[in-house]
Amino acid sequence: MKKTLHRPLRSVALLLFAVVLMLPLTGAAQNINLQLSNVTVKEAVAALNQQENYSVVIQSDGIDMMRQVNVSVRNATIEEVLDKIFAGQKVAYTINGRNVSVVKAQTAAQSPKKDELPPVIKGAVKDIKGEPVYGASVTVDGTLIGTTTNIDSEFILSNVELPAVLTVSFIGYNDSKVNVATYSTQNVILREAATGIDEVVVVGYGSQKKVNVTGAVGVIDGKDLNNRPVTNAAGALQGADPSLLLTMGSGSIESKNYSISIRGSVSLNSGDPLILVDGVEADLAQVNPNDIESVSILKDASACSIYGAKASAGVVLITTKSGSEGKLKVNYTGRYGVSWNTTSTDFMTSGYDYINFTNEFYNAYRGHNAWTYTDEQMAMLYERRNDKTENPDRPWVVKDETGKNTYVYLGNFDWYDYFFKRHRSETEHNVSISGGNEKVDYYVSGRYLYREGLFNGGAADTYNSYSLRSKVNAKVTKWLTYSGNISLESQDYSYGGYWEQDGSEDLVSSGILWNVTQNISPTYVPFNPDGTVNMVPGFMADATSPLGSGRAGVFMDGRNKNARKNNYWIVSNRLTFDITSNKDLKLIADYTYRRRDRLGTYRSLPTANAYDNVNKRMYVGNGLSNGSFTNGSIYDFYQEDRFYYNGHVANAYFQYDHSWGDHNFAATLGSNFEDYRQSTLSVRQKGSLSENIGFINMAQGEIERAIETNSAYRTLGFFARVNYDYKGKYLLEVSGRYDGSSRFAPGHRWGLFPSASAGWRISEEPFWKDSALNRYWNNAKVRFSYGSLGNQQVSNYYYFDKISTGQMSYTFDGINKANYASISAPITDGLTWETVITYNLGFDFGFFNNRLNLSADFYIRDTKNMLTTSLTLPDVYGAASPKSNAADLRTKGYEISLSWQDSQLVGGKPMTYGVSASLGDYKTTITKYNNPDKLISDYYEGMTLGEIWGYRVAGLFKTDEEASRYQNEINDTAVNGEVYKCAAPYNKLMAGDVRFIDKNGDKAVNNGAGTVADPGDMEIIGNELPRYTYSFRGHLSWNGIDFSIFFQGVGQIDWMPAKTCAYFWNTYQYARTSFIASDFPENTWTEDNRNAYFPRHRTYQANSTGALGVKTDRYLQNARYLRLKNITLGYTLPIKRGIEKLRIYLSGENLAYWSPLKKYCKTVDPEVAVTGASDDCLYPYSRTFSVGVDITF
Repeated sequence: MKKTLHRPLRSVALLLFAVVLMLPLTGAAQNINLQLSNVTVKEAVAALNQQENYSVVIQSDGIDMMRQVNVSVRNATIEEVLDKIFAGQKVAYTINGRNVSVVKAQTAAQSPKKDELPPVIKGAVKDIKGEPVYGASVTVDGTLIGTTTNIDSEFILSNVELPAVLTVSFIGYNDSKVNVATYSTQNVILREAATGIDEVVVVGYGSQKKVNVTGAVGVIDGKDLNNRPVTNAAGALQGADPSLLLTMGSGSIESKNYSISIRGSVSLNSGDPLILVDGVEADLAQVNPNDIESVSILKDASACSIYGAKASAGVVLITTKSGSEGKLKVNYTGRYGVSWNTTSTDFMTSGYDYINFTNEFYNAYRGHNAWTYTDEQMAMLYERRNDKTENPDRPWVVKDETGKNTYVYLGNFDWYDYFFKRHRSETEHNVSISGGNEKVDYYVSGRYLYREGLFNGGAADTYNSYSLRSKVNAKVTKWLTYSGNISLESQDYSYGGYWEQDGSEDLVSSGILWNVTQNISPTYVPFNPDGTVNMVPGFMADATSPLGSGRAGVFMDGRNKNARKNNYWIVSNRLTFDITSNKDLKLIADYTYRRRDRLGTYRSLPTANAYDNVNKRMYVGNGLSNGSFTNGSIYDFYQEDRFYYNGHVANAYFQYDHSWGDHNFAATLGSNFEDYRQSTLSVRQKGSLSENIGFINMAQGEIERAIETNSAYRTLGFFARVNYDYKGKYLLEVSGRYDGSSRFAPGHRWGLFPSASAGWRISEEPFWKDSALNRYWNNAKVRFSYGSLGNQQVSNYYYFDKISTGQMSYTFDGINKANYASISAPITDGLTWETVITYNLGFDFGFFNNRLNLSADFYIRDTKNMLTTSLTLPDVYGAASPKSNAADLRTKGYEISLSWQDSQLVGGKPMTYGVSASLGDYKTTITKYNNPDKLISDYYEGMTLGEIWGYRVAGLFKTDEEASRYQNEINDTAVNGEVYKCAAPYNKLMAGDVRFIDKNGDKAVNNGAGTVADPGDMEIIGNELPRYTYSFRGHLSWNGIDFSIFFQGVGQIDWMPAKTCAYFWNTYQYARTSFIASDFPENTWTEDNRNAYFPRHRTYQANSTGALGVKTDRYLQNARYLRLKNITLGYTLPIKRGIEKLRIYLSGENLAYWSPLKKYCKTVDPEVAVTGASDDCLYPYSRTFSVGVDITF
């Protein structure tokens, strides 16, 4: 634990050092250049405000605003400029940063008497939460008097005649009108505009007002993602938008294996959305969710087209927090959490019950028991049946009096608890420092995250992550602004035990999470009485398998050490040139360097001190005789995998924005260049039985593996976008991109992809504004877009014929392994872009002063010229069929979002609250594919993507007689073949077996010709793709208390568990499965439980020819779910001395889920179905409960 405490301090020290380097930049004074001749004072003030970004407010009458003046200054101070503008007039002004208040100077006669104060209106402006609003505008209606609030949110107005009406306004808030009848202190509360952060939407290469957006863009507020107990942004974004399907491949504490799609798969060749963080391509795994300010989801071709080649599957734009003008702020958030599985871990631990239950399954298949315990030993197990812990009078390990083995194991051991931690702790610390002035602003943040993993004992795993982000914006000159953005993410995942956990690292086909589900009985214990490792415990019929296929011994040994380290760097530099004095035309140029380094180190050793109970000796094998256990995957070696990725990105583009009366015009024109290179190296060498080998050159044995790959590609694109609107009513956007990619052959590298969109804000029309409808229906906009994009997400060298070399596993000379060379499959000439065309119709409505908002999008997306099989070659050719641009896909779908935001006074205190809901759905159909016979084992024209073909079942046979009649009439060996493999007398259909429907009446149950025209007795029984993704949110804050809740779910998804799903099928897939859910037996058919869900007890029924191995409607699982994704309760303490905010909170993540899947299986999370995993032996998903603190100084 000490190790985990000093690391955050080191990160904080680095963070503070970075801030100290920046602070000297903030003190620079501004130099003003202004050249004006023969202008009025009013015009001069307007020019100063516009060109130099000042807010000059005239606070009293009597100042001649129409007076002609000349202003010619260079490198002047604000005081010098004001003296020029108001030359010849007696005025006084107050300067607060960029906020200037100007009043007429009083003469002696006008001065108040000694005891008389001038009539003034004082006050303060705060938001609904009581936070000060700095820079709010306060004006007196019908006059030129006005001011802005200072850094403490206070304001003063002089010489105001009463009665008066004050208007208080600030960006992001609704204007507030205040009636003033006396010269008293006015406390004004501003309420956030109902649209909040949606008022300005980040889009490609810029931003737009949401009311002017014509494409399909979803916006996620960073406040919904901050302070969540998740590893990275991937976990925080799950369920955040109805179009965004983000699934975690497992519950690993690394959170690395996620998949993401927007509006479903864009191609049969996959295609991932483009993820940009502050305009730079990045991985969600490297983004600290606490740094996120907002997220924009670009969904249609119109919104995405400016990004071209990489945006065919959509774009996720993440904007991180920036500094702002004002005093320095230091924020710290920290939390401590505890995690545990989302699913049940209540498994059978009674040795006696386990042996009896599994024997029934094995006996029906083999004709004898799965375990070789004698009747006397079973009686001893029965005596210990209720011993949760070992009783000295009834030891769990005794000498074997029969002499067959050394020991007899009689335990009730909880192996799940031994292998895995049921509760895991985690801590997180975040520090951010921000501030700035009119010249420079900065934001620096640092994060440290520590998480304990699932594994226990010698396989224990931990995760340490360090994040650092630094952003600075500096106005170098009047016409040049520099922006710098540096981010670093360092991740260290260390674990013991077997090197492959669940197969996701592709080190071997299956990992330890699968292995420990086999051949481990609760009767066993980890260590023998003499301290030796119980490596080969015995008592298995027909097998002498070592514990967990030999891989469980690593939990007891504890010497194997593995690690995966990731380092991400992104360095961005941007220059913005204001080409014209009014800043209408800008040139923006940026360069970004990206690098990722990944190092995997795997140190494997034989399991020491291993005992072989079957042979009654220390383990002997594979040339070792000292009790060192080895097999094909547990032996002495060291493997090192290195990966690096370099990226260079350059952008240069012009932005023009100008208005002529009611006509508003904006344009973007530029170019983008990207160059990426990556290299991988994997080396495995046998070691020297030294535990300390940490480098390849320290090993001394045979080099078993040495693989290096190098890859690179480049893209060059030219893009343009034009926006026009008239009076904010009629909106038009035209954009396009001309892209070239090195992934295609010369002559086929370039593609032009145009798009257009239009919108009509009907609510801005006079007939709407003047109607009674406008009283409650305030906003109505309809929009339509059309566009095309190119998909180039294929292999970097797809059009090349390749020659690969390798090493065989045998020799010709008895000494050296033979080498070989092979040529790649044939390549079709003329491969080029897949084209994605999208049509989108959208509606945006606002009701009741925009407190209620509705947004709906309906779309059609066509993918043309997908790279798929072009023809079928004869089998004797010996190679895969070549691919060409030969298939099409169509997706139809919709998204609907509804939200309500409001505030009320409750108990004299302001209460703000909001609720929102979203729903999305899509369906994808193949409209062209080269499968003329329409084999259902392949894609075919007319196929709905994700469809599941299977058999209909008429339940379970009620009697043996019914089963016998069926067997005599129907040939069901294709689906009940495993029954007929059973030992007599069980090799026949019996009561409790599965009864299949002979759908076509041919007296056989099979798949016919396996085609759509002749599928035999099969039909479409479900679909494995998620439908109806939805979410609900709610939030409330009052008197320092804040509460939020977030539900997320999938309305329909079907899952057919594969044979390897050990937690679902249990003993039906393998008799000696290790972890049998405690409630599983009550769901299985017996003579006394005839209405059970699962069939009669037979093992191996999940094999490919078994009733549970083929797809059926009975065992197809409805895996829809509703998940309580997050719930948070916080309280901000009313402390003001030296602390701006002190908030404490409780937060729960993934606390509960509801799913039909739980009816018969509580040990598998429904998200396993969404991932498309081949088995359920994954790193389990976690629920987390945290307590935290949020402090701002």
